[in-house]
Amino acid sequence: MSGLKSDTYARGLAMSAAGMIILSPDALLLRMVDHASIWDTLFYRSIFVFLALFTYLTVRNGKRILGIFKSMGVAGLIATILMTCSNVTFVLAIVNTSVANTLVILATMPLFGAVLGWLIIGERVGRRTRYSIVLAFAGIMVIFSDSFGQGYWLGDALAMVTAFLMGLNLVILRKFKGQDVVTPAYCLSGLFVALIVFPQANPTLVPPGDLGVLMVMGLVVVPLSMVLFLGGARHAPAAEIALLSLIETVLGPFWAWLGVGEPVATLTLMGGTIVILAIAGNAVLGLRRDKIQANSP
Repeated sequence: MSGLKSDTYARGLAMSAAGMIILSPDALLLRMVDHASIWDTLFYRSIFVFLALFTYLTVRNGKRILGIFKSMGVAGLIATILMTCSNVTFVLAIVNTSVANTLVILATMPLFGAVLGWLIIGERVGRRTRYSIVLAFAGIMVIFSDSFGQGYWLGDALAMVTAFLMGLNLVILRKFKGQDVVTPAYCLSGLFVALIVFPQANPTLVPPGDLGVLMVMGLVVVPLSMVLFLGGARHAPAAEIALLSLIETVLGPFWAWLGVGEPVATLTLMGGTIVILAIAGNAVLGLRRDKIQANSP
């Protein structure tokens, strides 16, 4: 690896890692919203994300900003719809289950992407990944076994829907990989969510404390983490990015425990450990394979 490529690679990893660290308190911030309804929360979180990303894209592209959205094409439209749906299901999952359950289940997103990639665009799923999928599914079943008793099953199901939608979005973006539509699509998805939930929301009734939390979440945490993570992901292998995404899985429940005293159930800890080992093991073995292939004559 040349010096220039090495610097770019290291900078990419650092950016993606920083993005996940910044994103890790997102679920805690949702927990800290005390009085706003779920619809008010979705409205403000989404409209703030839209405003932050639209400002970022405008500064970066200047007068070409409208052309960025017009040139998104089919990939951009599908990505926007999937992101719109996943943003809603993520917030609903946090409301209906624990932070730990949500983030552990979301960690299976790369595995959903592998299965959907095989079904939709014919990408091969290796034996290692198949074993990881079975192991991760076993971990999720452990989590669900506890959730039915605690009434968390709906939130867990919504978290699985979110992971599925995000995995499907990965496949769509790989299929149209020549088009850089992620940031514009996420920007528009914020606007779409806000428009969809606005008839059910009462934005003027949200108290200043909740509004401040939602501003931190929507104007800083979500857009900044997304720009950093996706910007870095362009310069690092997918397996390493999958490992970095586990930063949120580990830190998110810790922040929730530290900030609002939300405990992690024993079965969630057991199932989460199985899921994390499945994801991390698959990624590490994939990196080892790539290194061996790169060094082979």
